[in-house]
Amino acid sequence: MESKYLRKMFEEFKMAYGISDTFDNFSKYEDMFIEWIKSKRKASAIYAQLFDYMDCYSEMQRHIMAEFGKGVFDTVAGEMANHTNHLPIVISPYAQTIKNDSGILAFTGELVLLNDGDVIVRYPSKEDYFKNPNCDFVFNDDIDTLMTQVPYSHKELLPFLHLVNSHKTLFIGTYGALSDKDREKNLQKILDLYYQLSDTSYRDVNFCSETLDDSYFSAIKIKSKDEKVLRKTLTLHRYNS
Repeated sequence: MESKYLRKMFEEFKMAYGISDTFDNFSKYEDMFIEWIKSKRKASAIYAQLFDYMDCYSEMQRHIMAEFGKGVFDTVAGEMANHTNHLPIVISPYAQTIKNDSGILAFTGELVLLNDGDVIVRYPSKEDYFKNPNCDFVFNDDIDTLMTQVPYSHKELLPFLHLVNSHKTLFIGTYGALSDKDREKNLQKILDLYYQLSDTSYRDVNFCSETLDDSYFSAIKIKSKDEKVLRKTLTLHRYNS
């Protein structure tokens, strides 16, 4: 397990349980951490279905969805594949935590905002750039939905905010156990983002917040301007030389 990713998840685990401790004592909380991951997985199975639940169209369209910034413990790609008709992939710095035999397509990379305002998928090496099917121009245009979940950093969210008036569907949300101590904080993040996007976007911004089976779910969905014809947004690909 990649130590950077495990540290990241441990920080989220601490917020959910209201724990103040360091990663050096991870073994002390290992059983609790596993139970927390199980509760997240249970909630994510229902959360993944919010995407279709929020669809205002009577006929469901199959989407190719790219989930950014997640790893084996917090990805919803598997649940999307198991509980919906959509084809999800993961593009993340933590893609290596997802096993090849998991049934989830995962590629090392990240969604970034450049100084000139372009939003691109950036890969860490030339090898990643050429082996990743997402670098194919046609395949990239086929990716019509971009998604992520909180907790997210300001840096991770910025590219999404710069795509709110693009020809991509955006799906940003949060989920977890009702007992999580950071539940209200996470829900407020989504609500604040909804108000922000409602004020700045020319597109319809849909908001949903539900509770079920001791879990909470909240999401924002911004529909593409054109579901059938995708434009030039996010067709650039670069790698660090």
